[in-house]
Amino acid sequence: MLPNWITPPYNHNRDFTGLGTRDREFHIYPFHLVFQEETTAWFSFIMDGEALAPQGENSSIACAISSRSAGTMSFKVPAATLHRHRWYTSLGVDPGQVFTCTQVHSREVLALEPESPHEGPFADGMIIQDPRSYLVVTVADCLPVYLYDTESRGFGLVHSGWKGTGIVIKALQLMEARWHTRPEAVAAVLGPCIGSCCYQVEEARVQGFEQEFGGPDGAYPLGPVVKGSALDLQAANARLLVNAGVRHIALCQDCTFMDERLGSFRREGPSYTAMAALVGVLHPHERKIRF
Repeated sequence: MLPNWITPPYNHNRDFTGLGTRDREFHIYPFHLVFQEETTAWFSFIMDGEALAPQGENSSIACAISSRSAGTMSFKVPAATLHRHRWYTSLGVDPGQVFTCTQVHSREVLALEPESPHEGPFADGMIIQDPRSYLVVTVADCLPVYLYDTESRGFGLVHSGWKGTGIVIKALQLMEARWHTRPEAVAAVLGPCIGSCCYQVEEARVQGFEQEFGGPDGAYPLGPVVKGSALDLQAANARLLVNAGVRHIALCQDCTFMDERLGSFRREGPSYTAMAALVGVLHPHERKIRF
């Protein structure tokens, strides 16, 4: 049985089902974040309506995100190193097993091995196939997308803002090249980001986003990717994933701008709180610190 601390708080009655490309069924599992100790929300990959626990009773592949109250996790702020290490340790995660990249709002993804440098070059996503490693990106309105190959047990994490939308396809392509990943075997999670309710942008950006990601073909699992003068990052990524063949997507319904538990560049301004998004195999018995 999956440990209670990462059971997804999603509503089974709101499982959205539809048809993707070539009439293949897809499922969207909406959920809301539940923070424990006010610093961390855990949630899991979902396949066929069930949370995945492929590593056994005492450890599970899972996703986590830090709260605003945990402090900024930005790699550009020296004082944030203490915040990150304290947060990792509270999860039972060895900071020496965490891989990061130098985020630049790109579509670059790193394919890592356990011996790869733990602080990577310019990129906005990573994939790895190692149960002792963890991937971390920081977000504050941009969308973290978590990926898990249920067959190879490789996993990935990308930072997808409006500039980097499309990076999730690069991650899937790398997973296929490295591990022969089949999209149908992938579970994805669209984490918290700024919602279309609050993400109004200038007309030129609207037109460019619509032209690249809102074309006439394929499925729209979450509706249009452009809504008036607003962009919907989750809708764009859900469309990319489903059209690529992914059939199981968990969807966080919390907007970073509206929810003050979350960091938001647009709400907080230059001193915004960068949240840490993490994916890997978590071990509840190894948790050491309570905030």
